[in-house]
Amino acid sequence: MDKLARFYAAVEGSPVDRPPVTTWVHFQSDYMTAHEVAQLHLRFLEAYDWDLLKVMNDFRYPVPAGVEDLSHADVFKQYQPLSMNEPSFVKQLTCLREIFDKVGDQVPVLETLFEPCQQIVRNIGFDQADQMFNYYDEAIPALEIVTETMCRYVEEVRKIGVQGIFLSINGAIPAHIARGMTAEQHEHFYKKYTVEVLKAAEGMVRVVHVHGNHLQMERVLDYPCEVFSVSDRLSDNPGLAELRQMTDKCLMGGIDESKITDRSLPALKAEIDDAIQQAGTTKFILASGCTIPSFTSKRTLDFLRAYTQSL
Repeated sequence: MDKLARFYAAVEGSPVDRPPVTTWVHFQSDYMTAHEVAQLHLRFLEAYDWDLLKVMNDFRYPVPAGVEDLSHADVFKQYQPLSMNEPSFVKQLTCLREIFDKVGDQVPVLETLFEPCQQIVRNIGFDQADQMFNYYDEAIPALEIVTETMCRYVEEVRKIGVQGIFLSINGAIPAHIARGMTAEQHEHFYKKYTVEVLKAAEGMVRVVHVHGNHLQMERVLDYPCEVFSVSDRLSDNPGLAELRQMTDKCLMGGIDESKITDRSLPALKAEIDDAIQQAGTTKFILASGCTIPSFTSKRTLDFLRAYTQSL
């Protein structure tokens, strides 16, 4: 099978010759030009011949001028609708367009996004999340504006032709874990706005990356998507076999990103074999649960790619 056929077959649950495989790394590239970032991705793809390319989005959602934290209610009034001429959007869309024009007829391309609430606190500081929760009346209009802007951005991504989005969410992380929240906070500040973005991407392949550990998956199982990406190897997260009992969606995971640099090649092989045993070969994309460390060796990634081609 070619890579596009293999990807769509995995997503839809059709027979595959083998599961698609991929991984990704933060290039810390927001100081670079769009062309330079596109070339980094294309070189990474060329080096390892991944079955799909997740495009990192290091050009972050803009923080309003003068905003340093969320320590007072008036800060949220600074969030206004943004045009697609915003430099960070222009750079990322230009990067995506260059990548897709080069490989989009051969390799599935996924654009990385973050849920609306995370677009605010991720770029100011996750330590400010509680401040947002404290200012419900003021924060909700800001979230609505960010959501509207993100939905328009999704339409621009769609126009390029990329096959899907990879939406990272923190909504399943419980309150006692870093970046977590209560079920009530998830309902009020996260779910509605995240679902709106996913609905805007209907017709594309929507990968919901359920970030974190100690995940409470029941919060997000009804999110509209085709694929769930989970760090199934992290502590107190459901494994692939358990996830199979929770959802009939395609699963993406199997590789422990936190330990990939520590694993010998036989240990990595055993982890891959175990992932296939748990998930099966249909409706499954073999991937790291999240971003791998930037210092992961070429030797390790060469083996990961070579071994999975023999599955």
